[in-house]
Amino acid sequence: MLKIEKITVKTRELIYSDVSYQFECGKMYGIAAVNGSGKTTLFRTMMGLIPLQSGRITVDGQDIEKKRSRIFYYESFEWLDGNLNGRDYLTFVQSMWHSEVSAQKVIDYWEMNDFIDVPIRKYSLGMKQRLIIAMYFVSGAKYLIMDEITNALDEANRQKLFQSLKTMRDKGRMILLSSHYKEEIQEICDVMLTMRDWSKYENY
Repeated sequence: MLKIEKITVKTRELIYSDVSYQFECGKMYGIAAVNGSGKTTLFRTMMGLIPLQSGRITVDGQDIEKKRSRIFYYESFEWLDGNLNGRDYLTFVQSMWHSEVSAQKVIDYWEMNDFIDVPIRKYSLGMKQRLIIAMYFVSGAKYLIMDEITNALDEANRQKLFQSLKTMRDKGRMILLSSHYKEEIQEICDVMLTMRDWSKYENY
């Protein structure tokens, strides 16, 4: 279980105050929210990229700092280094997350062989997004936090992703998705969450 307990987050202004929620394994959660609503701030906070003013985040009963390798989050293709190639990233993720997932099988599944060894600066947006998705798969992480993961995907790859996520959920993973469009993710999610007044989560 990934648990946030009475967290308060402040950057230039108060973002969250006294927010709590429990994310259970074997479930897929969706957050539909517009830009500026605080969803990315929440994800960054969960990964320790933004400090808490108060509260606690735990993974399987322990502070998240001790269990960070059980979570995978990669915010955007803007984080990618154009001088590296896709295989460099997959090898790095496999090593850092101590994963036994076959990178080559993931490359094959996402049809990346034609560009996996090409510098990322030459990738299209769709190629970059497939690489990020492949990183999630290769990580083998128990908890997957995906911020607008369908960006730049065509319909075929979008459906392929959703089917794969259902399979991962059924095997006990916790998956947290965000999107600007509730209709895009509502059908595949077990629980939909919404942000109201910058501080409150409610089940639909």
